[in-house]
Order: sequence, then structure tokens, then C-alpha cells
Amino acid sequence: MTGQNLRMALGLTMLACLGCATAKESDTSRTGLEQLLISSAVDRSLDQVDLAPLRYAKVYLDTQYLDCVDKNYVIVSMHHRLMANGSTVVAKPEEADVVVEIGSGGVGTDRNDLFVGVPQIPLPPPSPISVPRMAFFQRSKAMGTAKLRVIAYDVKTKLPVINGDYMLARTNHNNISVMGGGSLVRGDVADDLHTRTGQSENGIEMPHLPHVAFWKKKPEAANMAAASKSQWK
Repeated sequence: MTGQNLRMALGLTMLACLGCATAKESDTSRTGLEQLLISSAVDRSLDQVDLAPLRYAKVYLDTQYLDCVDKNYVIVSMHHRLMANGSTVVAKPEEADVVVEIGSGGVGTDRNDLFVGVPQIPLPPPSPISVPRMAFFQRSKAMGTAKLRVIAYDVKTKLPVINGDYMLARTNHNNISVMGGGSLVRGDVADDLHTRTGQSENGIEMPHLPHVAFWKKKPEAANMAAASKSQWK
């Protein structure tokens, strides 16, 4: 390999590095981003469930139909919502007024990458060197999806108490890089991290904002709450 060719290869390599995004690594079996995408999608899915009919009821959560990744998080999130609703979670169905069944139709992550530029080019033999690809525009998009279904029935009458449609939610995380301008991170997970911790993946630190509990009893729900209390008393 001549000196001119070597200088050209090194120059192209340096130019290519300006447009390359750094690969993310994980010290655990799954990245934190993957887990946050899924848990956030689960939260958004369960937020769609109207638990008002179960207010003040003794509830047994049946999870035999729940078969998905991060199953324990789905269960504890459902427990949280039931207790915030005023329901009492019991350990056995015979102790309950209502049995709630929860099942999963799809909980996981997907990813797609968009690359605009010059692909990796191997130099002619006998040179073992290849010119790295040059990325003029690069976007990596990761998505978390959660499709859940919740039904509930009266233990004594076996009549349905909740029998609505399934809940479907999705979260996203976008990483965009344009010709050495650094990575621009946007998406639901990035926004949530910024809100809860004040930290940004774009390198901007903001003051930490205290978290306020999401659940508050709505004034218009007072009559329903009183009716439910008498129903399950």
C-alpha cells in the first residue's frame, strides 16, 4: 500500500468518524432503555382501564393469563392502580367481591434504523484495511409496545363488572445524528427521564422537578364512589 493511498484511507476514516454514532452498550442482559420502553408502555396501557366500578371492592387479581416479559411489573402496576382506586387487594379469590383477570396480547420492543451515506468500502488487496461507512444522516428508533386486556366479574353472581376493549399503548426513543453534529435524542423515555431526574441524553442538565402523584379523586366521581362503596360493603 503506497503512502498516498494510506493518507487517503486515514483521511476518509477521520471524515467518516464525524458522522458515526457511538454504539450503546449494556452491562446487564437487557439495556435500561429497553426496560423503560416496555414499562412506560405498560403504564400507558393500564392508564386506559376504568377501575371506578371496583372502588372499595375486595379484589383478587388473577394473573394466570398474563404471559409476557416484565410480568412482575405489570402485576405491581395493576396492584398500584387498584389500591389508588380505593380497592382492597386480597390473596384468595374466595376472599374477594370481584375477580380481575389480566392478560397480555403483546409486550415487547421493536427497532428500526435509517442510514443515509456511503457504506463500508474494503480497500483492494493485499490491504486488510476498509474505509468505514460515512453517515450523512442516521436515525435509530426504538419502540415499546404493550397490549393488555382487563376483565372483572362478581364472585357471587359471575356477572361482568368490567368487560371493555383491550388497551394498546406504545412508547418511542429516537436517536438522530447528522454529519458529526452529535446525537439528538427525542422520545417518550427521554422526556420522562428529563422530567423525573432533570437529566438529558443531549448533555443538558436541568433542575430536578419533584414528582407529584398522578392519582387524584375527581369531583365528578364522588357519586360513583359512594355508590360503589355501598355496593361492595
